[in-house]
Amino acid sequence: MKRGNEFGANIFILGHKCYRCDHEWVPRERMEIPEICPSCKSPYWKKPKTKFPKNNGEKKKNGK
Repeated sequence: MKRGNEFGANIFILGHKCYRCDHEWVPRERMEIPEICPSCKSPYWKKPKTKFPKNNGEKKKNGK
């Protein structure tokens, strides 16, 4: 028997993945994009975190 001809061998499931908590899920409605992650409740689940460069020893404008 050839491998790959079994049921479910070439299934591709569309789902979502949160950039914040790495939670993966399959939505109930196929074409609906969720507003928040169901695990961490973040509204920014589809945007990667941005890393800001540190100040190179510079003081802030207000002198602190």
